[in-house]
Amino acid sequence: MTLRVYTWLLIALFYAPIGVVVALSFNDSKLPYVWGGFTARWYQALVQWEQAWGALLNSFAIAIAVALVATALGLFMAYALRKVTHLAISQVAVVMPEVSEALAFAAALWLVYTYTGVNLFGPVGVFLAHLAYAIPMAHVLLAPYVTYVSRTVVEAARILGASEVKAVVYIVTPMLMPALTAAFLIVFANSFDTYIKTAFATEPGFVTAPILLWNYAARGRGDPTLYALATVMLIPSIAAAVIYFRAIKRYS
Repeated sequence: MTLRVYTWLLIALFYAPIGVVVALSFNDSKLPYVWGGFTARWYQALVQWEQAWGALLNSFAIAIAVALVATALGLFMAYALRKVTHLAISQVAVVMPEVSEALAFAAALWLVYTYTGVNLFGPVGVFLAHLAYAIPMAHVLLAPYVTYVSRTVVEAARILGASEVKAVVYIVTPMLMPALTAAFLIVFANSFDTYIKTAFATEPGFVTAPILLWNYAARGRGDPTLYALATVMLIPSIAAAVIYFRAIKRYS
């Protein structure tokens, strides 16, 4: 009983700030500590805020691209390092870039620009920064499941003429669909609302939703329209959670 109460209390503490933001997005007062009544005018203002929709589109496009590429590469990496003797070593070696500082990645982009003249800051830089973080994540998520795929199934496909790539695409992938779905959604959610890695790899002309929120909130500018934007940003996460649980229920 005590553990159950502690669990629900912890969940409440996690989601209380989100609930406050959602409530403030419907507050008719500009002051967060004064309730002025229910209103939807901040959402009406958000509809007319073109910069916010452009930032949301940028975040969504980057997150989708990163999730697709990272999940595919993570699957092939997990398959190539599927042997038990390699699993522990690969987990440690591949996870190391995940904990590297975003500043180091920004320095790498600057060195590329300095010595080659190629400016990767902006959409390309943000994509690469998120991908460098997402590939290890996808690999770690998928590696344990790939090791459970029977080697005899793959060998049977190879005997029948399938290449190694076809074996992964047509044999391994369908068997790992729940794990692939979970990895894709987790990578998408992490990329969609990532601020730090985006801030070091972007440029003024390319703004994502987290960057836009920070630019206004950190300088004390804006109004409760920011709460409305933050609430709208919850929709992809909620949709990802719904798809995840439906996929688990279908394939379990």
